[in-house]
Amino acid sequence: MRPLAKTLVTILLTLAIAYVLATVILAILNGRNLISTAIEDAWLALFTGGAVSIGLFLLFLLFANVAGRRRGSGSQFWINVGALIVAIVIGTLTTLAAGVLVGALTVGLAWLSGLGSLLAAGELFVGGVIALALTHFAIFKPRATEFEP
Repeated sequence: MRPLAKTLVTILLTLAIAYVLATVILAILNGRNLISTAIEDAWLALFTGGAVSIGLFLLFLLFANVAGRRRGSGSQFWINVGALIVAIVIGTLTTLAAGVLVGALTVGLAWLSGLGSLLAAGELFVGGVIALALTHFAIFKPRATEFEP
């Protein structure tokens, strides 16, 4: 049950932190206030540019936490950071390829999809690393009986 709890806490914290980062970055880029950006733009930018990455990260987290449940928090943190990086790279490349294809076929705005997916990748990476650190070292502290390599 503990690996599933770690997975759910990590993905929820990642989404929350990435959403706050998306709101702040888009408010700065668009010159709008934070409230309207949070309600109208941030969720669209984050989930349009990072949907594949979020799904892959959730899948990788679940497998890594179940397979590595006997490992210490430090090694589990680094395994999950590696899973986050792989998920973001695959998700960003997939989103870029789909955006370039659709943008080239329709209006010629392929660069817009690329910018959105790169912004989402950066926000998910920062949010994911912070969420993993909080999950492994603050929320689910290692038990006294757990081996810590």
